[in-house]
Amino acid sequence: MNIVFLGPPGSGKGTQAKGVADKFNLTHLSTGDAFRDAINNKTELGFEIKAYVDGGKLVPDELVSKVVFEKIESLKGGFLLDGYPRTVDQAKSLENFGKKKNIAIDAVVFFDVAFEELVKRLSARRQCPKCKEVYNLVNKPPKAKDACDKCGSALLHRPDDQPNIVEERLKIYTLQTEPVLEFYKGHPGFRKINAAQAIDRVSSDIQAALKA
Repeated sequence: MNIVFLGPPGSGKGTQAKGVADKFNLTHLSTGDAFRDAINNKTELGFEIKAYVDGGKLVPDELVSKVVFEKIESLKGGFLLDGYPRTVDQAKSLENFGKKKNIAIDAVVFFDVAFEELVKRLSARRQCPKCKEVYNLVNKPPKAKDACDKCGSALLHRPDDQPNIVEERLKIYTLQTEPVLEFYKGHPGFRKINAAQAIDRVSSDIQAALKA
């Protein structure tokens, strides 16, 4: 099974992707991880990506797609795409790639959450700088205040999770990524999940949708 997770920042895609990938024996592919792998492995694509990232520029759609497709072609089983596609051009590239390689997208799961809730969630997000575990003061707080449950490191409040920055990120999402939602609405495996629920309930709804 090959799955695409769609949804705005803070909707819980990354949190749910880990559990779903384990449950259905899939490889969890995020664009961030694909970028890091390409850069660390010093591939030709990695050097191109690093030039954009180091320059503080957005990586072009064509290059993002190349990196994702390179990862997909290296896999033996199914995958879960988290953070890709983010634009209609990327979605079209994925569709064309799938036709050429006979790789079908079986399900597209949209994480539906009101923007007011997203601002609250993202503003409350905290991350461990050491082990990268992510917490949320609203729905996934650490056991000890401001300390990681796993390694005890002091948690950070990322600059891009400040309320004013969050609102700007959501505006960019609306302009860039919501058209991708329209692109996939006619897909036979399209499912909309109420991602404003508790984490466990969202997980149950996703698994039920995928099994169906």
